Amino acid sequence: MEFEKLLDQSINKVKEEIDSELKKSLNESLKILEEKYNSIKEEYKQKVLNLLNKTKEEIEGEKARLEVENKRLILAEKEYWINKVYEKILEKINEIVGSNEYREALKNMVSREIKGDEKVTLFCSTKDKSLIESLVKGRNIVIQVDEKMLGGIKIYYESTGLTKDFSLKLILDQVFDNMRGNISDMLFGGK
Repeated sequence: MEFEKLLDQSINKVKEEIDSELKKSLNESLKILEEKYNSIKEEYKQKVLNLLNKTKEEIEGEKARLEVENKRLILAEKEYWINKVYEKILEKINEIVGSNEYREALKNMVSREIKGDEKVTLFCSTKDKSLIESLVKGRNIVIQVDEKMLGGIKIYYESTGLTKDFSLKLILDQVFDNMRGNISDMLFGGK
């Protein structure tokens, strides 16, 4: 009986050792599995965050590109309408050229800019030729018609080689360029 008791004790002791080793192995396996799970989870979390950041950057870049494109389109549309205003003003030139104020302004320009018998060439529009001829009658002035002129005059002083340009188109362009901001504000609202 003693032998059986001893054998039972030995078996129980070995069984306890095996159980203990199995528990240790199971705990270590669970620990390794959890560490690997956490590592993979962290790796994929980082991949998802990187993908989200990359997508966010792409969206921000596209948004910035669209904003620039929209501003360009808006500026082009504003420019189109400002140019329409300019075209309408050019259409009104005939009313200006036919007025008494215009004829008086031409008369004042000729008398102010051409002194004595100075030899000059005076350029004017077809519409203004007869008026200019009457203003400089009997003086040493050559009159040439410039088909491109809408009104006003250009004076070429032969003695100095200097040209003074008082053409309506030039004056209108300068005034319009100076007023461009105000015209934009009137059309599209202030700043």
